[in-house]
Amino acid sequence: MPNVGRWVVGFMVAVIGLFALYIASRAEEATMYYTGLAFFVGSVLFNFLQIKQSFDEQAPH
Repeated sequence: MPNVGRWVVGFMVAVIGLFALYIASRAEEATMYYTGLAFFVGSVLFNFLQIKQSFDEQAPH
């Protein structure tokens, strides 16, 4: 598996995103709520970027 590092980073970012979503659900202030949501959205976008890069590397151009 040549891309083990990519899997590990993707998993860690997903865990951080889920933790941020948990923090947002328990937030009592608007700042923490929106920060948690922003981190969650950022982690989802980062993982989609990694998927895109993986497919781009396999493209036979």
